[in-house]
Amino acid sequence: MNDSRISWISQAYQKLDVNKDGLVKLDDIAKIYDVSKHPEIVSGSANPKDVFMQFMSLWDTQKADGIITFDEFCDYYKDVSASIDSDEYFGVMMKAAWKL
Repeated sequence: MNDSRISWISQAYQKLDVNKDGLVKLDDIAKIYDVSKHPEIVSGSANPKDVFMQFMSLWDTQKADGIITFDEFCDYYKDVSASIDSDEYFGVMMKAAWKL
């Protein structure tokens, strides 16, 4: 990924690191990620804890320890980045996803 995309990823990661300790933990995500509007919650087919843990499993990939490192966060976005041709659109997507 180029520097522009890494910059967007870094901004999102920094926003998630609410206590500014350099690591994103389950507690940090829980303060930001609102599952109440998730379709499975709205329909009643899942409970909030399950939806939250499913979301966390997308990020906590290298070592399932409840901590999402910047490398893990970047790994996720490497795959996303590969499917987006334009750096401008990648930035728009990151702004929308993380309210940057």
